[in-house]
Amino acid sequence: MSLARADREARRRLRVHAGELSPVHVRQAEIARAWCVLVCCVRNEMPRMPAFLDYYRRLGVAHFLVLDNESGDGLADYLAAQPDCSVWRAAGSYKASNFGMDWCNHLLATHGVGKWCLTVDPDEFLVYPYCEERGLASLTDHLDMIGQPSLFTVMVDAYGAGRLSQTRLQPGADPFALCPWFDRFNLTQRFNEELRSVWVQGGVRMRRFFAGVPHQAPALNKVPLVRWQAGWRYLSSTHHLNQPAANCTVLDNPEAVSGVLFHFKYVSLLQEKAAEELQRREHYAGSQEYRAYLDAGDVVLHDPQISVRYAGSAQMQSLGFMQCGTWF
Repeated sequence: MSLARADREARRRLRVHAGELSPVHVRQAEIARAWCVLVCCVRNEMPRMPAFLDYYRRLGVAHFLVLDNESGDGLADYLAAQPDCSVWRAAGSYKASNFGMDWCNHLLATHGVGKWCLTVDPDEFLVYPYCEERGLASLTDHLDMIGQPSLFTVMVDAYGAGRLSQTRLQPGADPFALCPWFDRFNLTQRFNEELRSVWVQGGVRMRRFFAGVPHQAPALNKVPLVRWQAGWRYLSSTHHLNQPAANCTVLDNPEAVSGVLFHFKYVSLLQEKAAEELQRREHYAGSQEYRAYLDAGDVVLHDPQISVRYAGSAQMQSLGFMQCGTWF
């Protein structure tokens, strides 16, 4: 599908699915004052939220805009008690809403224009150069100064040393300590000229779950941090926007900054989640990714020939996963 057609379809869906959102606890004044907001679509993610909120608070996110797709685990009550969170109930189909992106695009258009907006899932943790010492305000000040409208990232799937069942996620647990390993060598990329972006695949998902059909492995390129403008939309998850100039700002630009989006899906909750999602069939391609997880069983993802232990943002620069550009 062409970019223009995909954008027309996104506009049509947005008009339809925006009406599926209803406010639960919306702090309008706090949103208006926030220089940076985080948008997140969730469903039954209570075990992840304490560490997720703490991590992004430390980076400096000013307010969280959370779309709750009918959770039944007490998440809405927990979020209502957080003074920096606003919550909407998303009552429609996750799949029909372009896997939640129509809902996210509505909040971004309504509350994000002119702000730096971070759109991530609750198992995605942003790493960028010097993030241990410098907050998002420092990063975005630099991006504004050099005229860079977004941050391109590569998603890195992280995992533990043992079987999935041994990688037990407890509320508030540090995911970097629980899943400190990632694949170093098996990434592929393909350039898309119309989108002005690269389609990245590989990592442990391709190695362990899609080895026989590597072309079906999920995409790992994402643009989670954007200085949002009127009329902008995500078209396919956060893989790309309807603005090609914002999709891969590191292309032929050694001065640009890029990042890594660490992904902490591979924990003991995965088998239960996969079984549920196969019943719901609300994910991409008939939830084939979750079928692969369920078929794989209680696997060990660590491979001593491929796995590298995470050691901070400087390591990700030295390994070539991201670049600092002219930001020193």
